[in-house]
Amino acid sequence: MDKPRQCIFLVLLLPVLLSACGSGASSSADSAASITAGSTTAFTPSSSPTLSPTPQDSPTLFLTNTPSPSATRPAIGPISLCDDSIYLSDVTVPDGTVMEPGEEFTKTWRIKNTGKCDWTTSYALAFVSGNAMEGTTAPVPESVGAGDAVDISVEMAAPETAGTYTGYWRLKNADGAFFGQLVYVQIVVKGAATATTPTPSPLNTPTPTPEFTSTATPETPVPQPG
Repeated sequence: MDKPRQCIFLVLLLPVLLSACGSGASSSADSAASITAGSTTAFTPSSSPTLSPTPQDSPTLFLTNTPSPSATRPAIGPISLCDDSIYLSDVTVPDGTVMEPGEEFTKTWRIKNTGKCDWTTSYALAFVSGNAMEGTTAPVPESVGAGDAVDISVEMAAPETAGTYTGYWRLKNADGAFFGQLVYVQIVVKGAATATTPTPSPLNTPTPTPEFTSTATPETPVPQPG
């Protein structure tokens, strides 16, 4: 091929080559862009990671027993009742006194008022249980202030049957309510004396043997033949 034809051929071929080079560069650029876009999509995290807080030890509470100021309380003593009493002594008829059947006697107790209220003559000593021994309610003989003592007596009679007898008594106020300690009377009734006359035992004396005396029978004469 001569030189003029080669030049013409090159001139005609140059646009084709330039077009091919442009399309290849565009394709390379597109490929690079797609790779870049794909890589960006692939590595983009779907959601932000949640960071959990680092656990920390909660502070330990130390409780201190701090005494709180307490009010001063008065000491609790025995409760004093309006009506109350205690037994002091037996003035008459000590426990276990021996008596005859049916014997009459007067029983007297010494009792102290340990309540806050005074006793009036509307107060009385009344039978509660056991054996009354014919005793009846006995009124307090006089007014008795708190802290004072009084002797109260009841007329009684011993039972007719031998044995040991006990009767319990107690104070009651004007409203009939019992209060205070029980008091009691105790006697012994002796049995009736029985006179026993000893029976003498027979002596071992020999019984005398009776003596027999023979009496001679007179002979009857026999008649002689004559």
